[in-house]
Amino acid sequence: MKKKINIKMLLSMSLAALMAIQPISTVISADAAVIYQPGVNPGVGPGAAKNNTPNQTSPDAGDYAATDGTAQGSMSIDRTVPAGCLDAFSFEAKDPIVTTKDKYSYEDMEKELNALKSKYSSTMTMRSLGTTADGRKIYEVTVGNINAGTHILITGSIHAREYITTMLVMRQLEYLLSASNNNAAFDKKSVKSWLNDVCVHFVPMINPDGVAISQFGLAGIKTEALKKTVNEAYANDLALGRTSLEFEPYLTMWKANANGVNLNDNFNALTGSINRKTDKVSGDAYFGVPGSEAETKVLQNLADSRHFKAVINYHATGSVIYWNYEGNRLVEHCRDLANNIKVLTGYTMLSTGEEGGSYKAYLGTRRQPVTAVTVEVGKSRAPVNFSEFPTIWAQNKFVPLYTMKWAKEKGK
Repeated sequence: MKKKINIKMLLSMSLAALMAIQPISTVISADAAVIYQPGVNPGVGPGAAKNNTPNQTSPDAGDYAATDGTAQGSMSIDRTVPAGCLDAFSFEAKDPIVTTKDKYSYEDMEKELNALKSKYSSTMTMRSLGTTADGRKIYEVTVGNINAGTHILITGSIHAREYITTMLVMRQLEYLLSASNNNAAFDKKSVKSWLNDVCVHFVPMINPDGVAISQFGLAGIKTEALKKTVNEAYANDLALGRTSLEFEPYLTMWKANANGVNLNDNFNALTGSINRKTDKVSGDAYFGVPGSEAETKVLQNLADSRHFKAVINYHATGSVIYWNYEGNRLVEHCRDLANNIKVLTGYTMLSTGEEGGSYKAYLGTRRQPVTAVTVEVGKSRAPVNFSEFPTIWAQNKFVPLYTMKWAKEKGK
């Protein structure tokens, strides 16, 4: 039986007040290109929302000239299932390896990545991109044809307390592997065929040291010097009035890496617009020296190693999609990708003001810019309540498949 899904494009508009700060000099990556000097609106996104249509001209506006520079809208997915295939929309991973649990840890992830690699050795490859200050590996997993013409990237847990995103990315990884292995079909083509055309890269846990702090407190850190840094960050945040919590509850809210640096403020891009809240180590507010952290370096290197046609950065919380910021060189592509993710998830689309130091800015301001959006899952304050995960999974299960199709057909 042939069914066709035609989903209408919806675009949510949101506003949030922004306070003015003084602009400072702009530093960007070697592969980036300045479009204009950043303005004076604060807010290192995600976090400071503003109108969905910033006052700027995007270099990719001509690609959408037929729609007067607006997004072309959501894709149509052909639900016809080829003979001998299963329907990807009703498919579930067979004998799943990835567990769902509160405080899904680095050790859980590492163990299950190795098990997945053993089970799906012909489809999946895994490597360490680098090692954190406390000795943990930052894993990259690739699924599909490494020589494919289209590559996409999906990341999780750049912020420590947002570790529910690692479990989500791991579930997406296993779903894709199992769907390919069991001959499931998406958009009238087998997932295996899709993976021959599109290679999917996953970095499930960018910030494993920070996750260990948020989940297990000071006991999660092995290095004495780093334990001292965490204590110093607490003292600094108390002095700054950034927290009034006791030490242990404060650690559950930890956002930074073990060096007390907020990684999503640390990328070497649009650094003149970083919201510089403090110049001291902190659980969430210190930006560090651009590109200084091991976690930041490996993601910059990954972006420099190949051109990704789409990047999904998972964060928590808010059930929103941050798709645009001042300086973005692919406004219309980001808008279009976000619209398609919105259709799947039901999340609200928002635009941030300035994204100084973020991974999205590092990707979107390059000479060959990358379409990248931030997807914030959950509704409760991070760490997101584990009870929300079934809903988060239902909303995001098919995001990799849709992003693969979008990148192959519309990616730049």
